[in-house]
Amino acid sequence: MIFVVSKDLKSVEKFSEMSFTGLDIWERQHIEEWIVRAPEILGEDLLVVSAEFNRFSGSQDRLDILAVDRKGNLVVVEIKRDPYAGYADLQAVRYAAMVSAMTIEKLAPHYLDHLRKHKQDSEANLDDARNRIIEFVADDDFEELTTKPRIILCSENFSLEVTTTTLWLREFGVDISCVRFTPYRLGEKVVIVPTKVIPLQTAEQYQVDIRKKEEARAGGDETRRQRQRTMKILIENGCIKAGERIYLKNGLPSHVKYLEGDPTFSALLTGKLGQSNAVCWDKDQKEYSISMLTWQIFRDLHPDKKDPGGINGNWHWVFENGKSLWSLAEELLAKQQESLPIGIPIIK
Repeated sequence: MIFVVSKDLKSVEKFSEMSFTGLDIWERQHIEEWIVRAPEILGEDLLVVSAEFNRFSGSQDRLDILAVDRKGNLVVVEIKRDPYAGYADLQAVRYAAMVSAMTIEKLAPHYLDHLRKHKQDSEANLDDARNRIIEFVADDDFEELTTKPRIILCSENFSLEVTTTTLWLREFGVDISCVRFTPYRLGEKVVIVPTKVIPLQTAEQYQVDIRKKEEARAGGDETRRQRQRTMKILIENGCIKAGERIYLKNGLPSHVKYLEGDPTFSALLTGKLGQSNAVCWDKDQKEYSISMLTWQIFRDLHPDKKDPGGINGNWHWVFENGKSLWSLAEELLAKQQESLPIGIPIIK
């Protein structure tokens, strides 16, 4: 039940929860569309990259929503209108397994199709789609999607079979959660109240801390990416030097237009390896981390000062020759790998 208080705070009106069936709400036509339009309804920042995803080899199954989170994980969202659909958890686990080998290169065409289908950007190309995925992830040195997709089950309610299975899977390190959508009718509008029921938000951080502790005891997560920060790679290998000028020109969002000679779009490399002193911005002569500076510029130039989300500044800043810092670091790592004898790994 929810309570609506009048503007003068003198009266209160109560509304009882209803059901999806009672309100004639359907999975694909309504709930799925809500999540596509406002993925934060699930309680976090997600980039929806596909809806009704059916590009599984040898299968005709359809994954309701495929998304990416801020940490570079794929997120499988399974929607059920019927709270007693006891197979939702098993279905979602199967989908997660089927997309676990997905790379950015394989995902980008599907995201491009999604952008065009939902008229979010009819002029986007494959590079735009790929860069948007990378930029969304809040990690300076993000290079590839993880191999452990997360699962979010979304329904009006959950059966005992689903909640029991979900809790059991979480005990074994599977990142699966349940988000309940409770519908109410308020006059001519329907109000949806989302609630994360598993894990309980008060217990979530505790569970994360316990899992990290167990991983540390076991020697850490072997699948964790080991790539060093881009600036560290370039400086330690003598690829850049202090005082070298770079320019904010590559893969800019539509509201940012590069202007030749404008100090907003240029900076000097400092040659420092701290977290907040990699570049000295020409506009104010202050030092910043490259991604923080990029985030600030993109936000400040937006007409509504909108948060641009996770930014990998190394993609956007380039040298005089047009090559980005990220590309230069990737080329260096590739050459190092090629020069090693077979069977000898790069130690990072």
